[in-house]
Amino acid sequence: MKSLRLLALAAATCALAVPVAPLRAATFDLSTATIAEIHAAMDAGALSSEKLVQLYLARIEAYDKKGPKINSVITMNPKALAEARALDVERLKSGRRSPLHGIPVVIKDLIDYAGLPTTAGFTPFGAPVPEKDAPHVARIKEAGGIVIAKVATVNWFGRDAFEKTHPIGATLNPYNTAFQPGGSSNGTGASLATWFATVGVGTDTGGSVMNPSSYCNLAGMIATQGLVSRTGIVPRGPTHDRAGPMGRSVYDIAVLLGAMAGFDPEDLDTYDGIGRFPRMEWADELAGSELKQFRIGVLREAMSTTPDNEAKTMFETTLAELRQAGAQIVDPVLGGIDIGRHIRDAMVSSYEVIQSGDVYLSRLGPKRPFKTMREMIEKVGPAVFTERYVDALKLPPMDENPEYLVRSRNRKAMIGLLEGLLEKHDLDAFLVLYRSTPPPADAPTGGGGSLGANLASPTGLPGVIVPGGFTKENLPFGLQLVGRNFDDLRLLQVAYAVEQATKKRRAPAITPALPGEVFSY
Repeated sequence: MKSLRLLALAAATCALAVPVAPLRAATFDLSTATIAEIHAAMDAGALSSEKLVQLYLARIEAYDKKGPKINSVITMNPKALAEARALDVERLKSGRRSPLHGIPVVIKDLIDYAGLPTTAGFTPFGAPVPEKDAPHVARIKEAGGIVIAKVATVNWFGRDAFEKTHPIGATLNPYNTAFQPGGSSNGTGASLATWFATVGVGTDTGGSVMNPSSYCNLAGMIATQGLVSRTGIVPRGPTHDRAGPMGRSVYDIAVLLGAMAGFDPEDLDTYDGIGRFPRMEWADELAGSELKQFRIGVLREAMSTTPDNEAKTMFETTLAELRQAGAQIVDPVLGGIDIGRHIRDAMVSSYEVIQSGDVYLSRLGPKRPFKTMREMIEKVGPAVFTERYVDALKLPPMDENPEYLVRSRNRKAMIGLLEGLLEKHDLDAFLVLYRSTPPPADAPTGGGGSLGANLASPTGLPGVIVPGGFTKENLPFGLQLVGRNFDDLRLLQVAYAVEQATKKRRAPAITPALPGEVFSY
C-alpha cells in the first residue's frame, strides 16, 4: 500500500510539473460578430440575449434619432427585452432552439408582425395592426429570433418618397449621410450597417434587397422564388416580390434564410420549394467553401459600357484577386444580346399592383382601413399616389393585357437564357458589378449609379450581394452573384468564398462602438 501511495504521489507531482497551456482569450466585437461568434460568447457565459438586445438598443438610442440621425427605425418592439430574458432562461434549461435562438432581428415595415403596426412608409395607409405574423416572421420567432424593431421603407404608395406622407422622413446612408442607403429596404440596410441588430429582413421586387445591400456594404440575398413565403407583405406584384435576409456576413444571411424558408399554403409558389427548402444547417456547410472549387462567369453584356470609373476599375482588381485565390473565372460569358435592356423588359409588377394589393388588404381582416386598393386611392385622393397605382386602375385584366403577356414572355426567355449560359459554360454562378453612387439624400428615391443589370430580381433566380469596395466618397458598391433556380446552397458557398477572399466590409466611422461592445473573455 505504501508503494502504491508513493507511486500516486510521484504521478501527481509529475502531472503538476507538466506545463499547462493558458486558456486562449477571445475578443468579442459587436460590429463584426457573426451569429456563431455571438453564440460562442453566450456559451462561455460572457454574453446573454438580454445583454445583446441592450447593446443594440443603446446604439439605436445613440445614433438613430440622435447623433448622425440615421433615421431608420419606425416602430420598436416593446417586448424585445422580455423575450430575450425568456429565451435566456430557455437556453439554460433546454439549450438553443436553433442557431437563431436569442438573435435580434429587424424587419422592413412592409412585413406584418402581429401586434405592431404596418405603416408601409405611407401615413394615409393608417398603420393597421395585423392580427397574424407574416409566415416567414412566424418562422423566425419559432426559431428563437427576436424582432426588436420594424424599420423604414420608402413611401410605398405615395409620390413624395420621404416627405409629406412618410412617417419619419428619409433614412441616411451611414457611410456618407449626403446620400441615401438605397430603397426600398433602406431601413434594413442602414440599420444593419450601423449594427442596430444582428440580421434583418428586406423585401425585393426590382432590387429592394439588392440595392441597399450594395449601398450599405452588406451581404444580402433573395433566394429562388418559391423558397420564402410572400404572404403578409405589402406587395408590389407576386411575380417578383420576395423577402430576403440581409446582414454583415454571408454566414449570417444563410442562418436567417434557413429560418425564413418553408411551405405556406397561402403562397402557391412555395409548392415548388417542397424538398428543396434551405435549412439553418446550410451555414455550417459554408466554411469548407474554397474558390478553387467554383467556376464563375463574368457576364459583360449585363454591365455598363460607360467610361471606366472607380468602381469598374476596382471590379477588375477584384477579378484579379479572385483568380489569384484560385477561382476559375470565365470572362467574358456572352449571350449575344443587350442583357441589361432585355432584363428591364421582363418586369411585370406594375400590372399586378391592384390585384395583389387587394389580396393583402383582405388578410388584415374586417378592421382594415380600406377594403380594396381602389377604395384607398379614391378616398385618400389619386393626386397623393404614384402614377403606378393610379394608372393600374385603368388596366385590363392581366390575361387580357397584351403588354403584360409580352413582358411575361420576355421574363421566361431571360430565365432560359441565363440558366442556359450557366449550363453551357458549366458555371456555378455569374458575377457582375452591381451598383455605385446611391442617390443624394434629398433626391427622389430610386436611381443611383447602375453599373450592372439586376439579374436576380426580374427573373426569380437566386442572387447574393457581397461587398465590393468603396469609392473615394466613401460610398460602398456591391458585387452580385446569381445562380440557377433552387441551387441556393451552392450560390451561398460561392458568395462565402468570394467574401472571404476579398474582405471588403468595414464599419461606418460616424457610428463608432459604444462602451461594452468590445470585450475579452
